[in-house]
Amino acid sequence: MPELRGAKDAGRVVVSRVGLRLRSVRARITLVATAVVFGALALGGVAFVLILSETLHDSAESAAHGEASRIETIVDESGSTAQAAAALADLDGHAQLIVSGRVVGATDDLDDADPVVTRETDGAVSVTVRDSGDDDDERLVIVAKDLDDGALLVVGVDDEARSEALSSTRTLLFFAVPVVTVFVGLTCWLVVGRALRPVEKVRRAAEQITAAELGRRVEASGSGDEIDRLATTLNTMLARLEAAQLRQRRFVSDASHELRSPVSSLRQNAEVALTYPGQVLPEEFAATVAAESERMATMIDGLLLLARADEDTLRVLATAMDLDDIALREVKRARGADRLAVDSSGIGAAQVSGDEAMLSRALRNLIDNALRHATTRIAVSTYLDCDGTRPLAVVAVDDDGSGVPVSDRTRIFERFVRLDESRARDSGGSGLGLAIVAEIVSAHGGSVLVTDSALGGARFEIRLPAVSD
Repeated sequence: MPELRGAKDAGRVVVSRVGLRLRSVRARITLVATAVVFGALALGGVAFVLILSETLHDSAESAAHGEASRIETIVDESGSTAQAAAALADLDGHAQLIVSGRVVGATDDLDDADPVVTRETDGAVSVTVRDSGDDDDERLVIVAKDLDDGALLVVGVDDEARSEALSSTRTLLFFAVPVVTVFVGLTCWLVVGRALRPVEKVRRAAEQITAAELGRRVEASGSGDEIDRLATTLNTMLARLEAAQLRQRRFVSDASHELRSPVSSLRQNAEVALTYPGQVLPEEFAATVAAESERMATMIDGLLLLARADEDTLRVLATAMDLDDIALREVKRARGADRLAVDSSGIGAAQVSGDEAMLSRALRNLIDNALRHATTRIAVSTYLDCDGTRPLAVVAVDDDGSGVPVSDRTRIFERFVRLDESRARDSGGSGLGLAIVAEIVSAHGGSVLVTDSALGGARFEIRLPAVSD
């Protein structure tokens, strides 16, 4: 029984492999190519036989008409029917002189034959003649003409050559078409297999790449053909996946690190309150819990927004709004919450179409970032600009801090990125603010950049498509 079960399993494996081969691109291409070639050869063969038959028939008809004209001249010159019959007996070929449905004269080849036809034919026709003294049938192309004396002259030429030529052609095509089809099928199988061999090599290499080995790449031939471009595309995709995986790991690691700080602070304060009852005032403990909870809530909201941006689910509820109104509202908030001077003299009219809550959050993040790094003051301005093709609404935040090095002006918009001076957790930043700004602005079809400020520090600009009046 085990042997029988093993044999069945082996049979299933063989059948499965055969099924996979039959479903392969190689098999389908070979099957389609073979079917097309067979159909083309079959149709071509039938058309060739028909054309050859028609051509040979036309040739035989022309010969029959020519022979009929020659013999008609001889019969007309003979005078009487008896003399015409005698003249036919001395001629070669196939001819009959028929009077009242009876053969009165014929050439030697049709001497013992029955009347081939009994009336004039419309052009040449093919007939089969049986000799009364011979069992063999004879194929003729005949022409029948009525003579002036009422007799019917029947003249024919041998049609056996046409029949043999057609028979030979059919036989040749009957064997040649399958042979050529099989040859084309085998050639297609080998050529397609050779062409797809690099694809199979790429597939095997890609199959061996796991999530833990995204750094591996498939080998590209460098030939510039479709297979090489496929390998290059796969390598590019693997590079994107590797970068996304690294970004995700770094994101999770940084998020865990950032959330650990407020959680640890809450736990430490709770442990102190439990260990030393009465030493921690309820007001102080409540204030600590509120501050750390707000910090955690802000960070979680930022993480959720960035997650939606990564999943392409960050939806913008666009409405027409005044960017200067948002700027004035955020400036008022900043003046009430910080000791630094906030200059709003540069705020002018600028209207955009966007999500007011998102744009308010983006501008708030820029202002909070400027307040953390400024020395004495910041400035907020809004105005209209143009990039040469479309009007833009610009909101800019300047500070008089130390600025942003040129080498960091792109990296600063990445997640959990802090420059050296803002590494301390007590600075209030989580490293998500500018990343959130970049995602919100991108969702609105705009751009954000950082340059040098006239105040001596950094200048952050949000540039959005403006709404025309």
